[in-house]
This record gives sequence, structure tokens and C-alpha cells, in this order.
Amino acid sequence: MNASRLRSRSMSEAAAQAAIDQACRAPRLPTIRSRFEEIAAAAGREAARG
Repeated sequence: MNASRLRSRSMSEAAAQAAIDQACRAPRLPTIRSRFEEIAAAAGREAARG
């Protein structure tokens, strides 16, 4: 996928938060829903390390 196509598929921070919230509600994952920002930040740090 080229860069311009990736940019067009990105979503706003609010939309991403809403999508995560909804995805966690369906299977009833309140712990993930309440900690997703912390988990996402840790994943970003790990990905940056290589």
C-alpha cells in the first residue's frame, strides 16, 4: 500500500478511541478499554525499538 493511500485511511484520535471503546465493549473487556492508551503507548515504544 502506498503512503497516500495509508494517509487517506487514517482516522482521527477521537475516532480511534471510539473504535477501541466499541471493540472492547462487545466482548466485555473493561480492563483493556480502560488501559488502551497505556497499552498503545507501550506498543509504540516497543515498535520504535525495532
